[in-house]
Order: sequence, then C-alpha cells, then structure tokens
Amino acid sequence: MKTETTSHNPISTGGWTFVEMLVAVSMSAIFMGAAALVLASVTHNTKRHTTLVDVNIGSVTNKNFYNSSSEDVRTYSAPNYGRLVQAQEMREKFQEDLTLATACFALPRSNLNSIRPEFLDFPTGVTGANPDHPQIDSPEAFRQFLALVEPTSAGIFDEAIRNIPSTAKPNVTVFMLGAITANDFIRVNSVYEIDFIESGGKPGTYASVRRYKNGTLTLYYDVYYPDGKGDDFFPAMVAFESQGRLLKAETTALDRFKAAPGAPFYLLFFPDPSINSKKQPAWTPSDPASSPREAYEHMAGKTSFLVTAPMFPSL
Repeated sequence: MKTETTSHNPISTGGWTFVEMLVAVSMSAIFMGAAALVLASVTHNTKRHTTLVDVNIGSVTNKNFYNSSSEDVRTYSAPNYGRLVQAQEMREKFQEDLTLATACFALPRSNLNSIRPEFLDFPTGVTGANPDHPQIDSPEAFRQFLALVEPTSAGIFDEAIRNIPSTAKPNVTVFMLGAITANDFIRVNSVYEIDFIESGGKPGTYASVRRYKNGTLTLYYDVYYPDGKGDDFFPAMVAFESQGRLLKAETTALDRFKAAPGAPFYLLFFPDPSINSKKQPAWTPSDPASSPREAYEHMAGKTSFLVTAPMFPSL
C-alpha cells in the first residue's frame, strides 16, 4: 500500500534586519526633512506676499469710492495671491453683466466719477437727429449724449475719446446699459470703475476696481503697487472700430484700430494683484506705428485679467 506524504513550505517569521531598519529610518528622515523645508518655504512666502499696508488716498476719494470718511484704506501690497479670488470674481461678474447688456461704453477720465444712475433720460426731438432719438454708436457719441442728460458729467469725462485715451486720463468708467423703457429712459444695469491713485506718504499706486448698481457699491477689489522702475499700468482700455469704417480713410493712428470684423469692441485691462507691474523692466517697443498693438504692447505681462468686451453685446 502506497503512503502519500505532503511537504510544507516553511514561512519566515523573522523581523527586519538592522540594515533594513537603518535604510527605512534614513528615508523617513529625508522625507520629513523635505516636508519641513516645503512648509517653511510656504510659510515664509505667505508672510512675504500678504503684506498689509495703510494707504492714504484722501477722505474725498475714499468717500467717492467706498462711502467712507477716512483718509486711509488698508489693503494688500502686490504681489498678493489671495486678492486673485476677488479679482476673478469681479471679472466673472463683469462678463455676466455683459450678457445682459444691450450696450457697453467705456470712458476715460482723470477726475473722480459721481455719475452712477439707475436710468438715463433718452430724449426725443434732438435737433438734427434721425431718428428722433440720439444715435449712440461709439464711446465719443455716448460721452456727448451723457453730457446732454447728465450735465455734470461734462466736467468728469472732459476729453474726446476715439480709441486710446491720453496719458492724462488713466482711469476708466464702464457703463453697462440695458433696454429702453416705455417712458423713454435707458436703464443702467451697472457701472464699473478702474482707478489708479498715487498714494500720499509712501511711493506707490493704489489700484481699485469697483462695481456699482443704482449708485450703490456692490463689489470691489483693490491692491497697492509699490514704486519701481517699470512702466505705468496704462492704458486700461482700448476701443476697436468696425472694419467697415475703413471706407473713410483717416490717419494711420486712427485707421489701425478699424480692425473689428463685426461689431466694435474693447480691450479692458484689469489690475492684477499677483503682479507688480512697476517692478517689471521697462518695455522695449517692437510693433510698428501702423499696428494697433503698438499702443498697448507694453501691457504684456502686467496682468492676466484682460477682458474683451463687445460694445453692443446683444448684436
């Protein structure tokens, strides 16, 4: 009779050797050391990039911007990455308002703006107008119309605008217009403002971007740019016209902006809290004077918040 035998593989029950333990401890020390360095770096840069500063913008400006009577505002010095969240929120709200607007008009200025109405009168019977209502088909036409229905605006938006504002007008107000009401008023959906204020007491520029509805501040972000050797943040707006206007030949400085294949549009440059443009090297011009980019090529690298805004979003 054949006897069947079964063999069993031995199972090792031994622990780690001294060498294995030494290698494991060494690797753990390396990983923990690297993590500590990363944490220290993050902590250091967080403190460095979240410097709070008190900036003197004057009580009149503070009242106009934020309805505050103080002379100072407390904000963060650029670069600051936390402010990016607010800047992104502002851009998204601006784009949302664009989808609801029938027209968008940007006007440059140097003075403080106080024109933030809920409605604008849209009068009939204006001499020489055909049809009866004024024809508002450009930023300059809107500026002249605004002076008609809001006379005090003439002292605020006091310079004609075609494509690029003069360097004396670094600030911008954008009017988002709605539909015409039954009783001949234009609804103003919202008003956006971009301002640059030279701070009192310390060398630098205070930048503020705000949204108003019915005259009330609803959203804003701000940042302080310490002085450096870079170019100023200018222009904040560029207006492009329809290619159809090339039928009327004008100067090269004007014809180069007749580049819109359809409806006219703007390029709007919102201040970027994560970049201090004044600390960047001065820009070396490269585009010819016949190119529209020659007027704003130096804005490259100054902001990641560039918005393309159609002048007539509903078309």
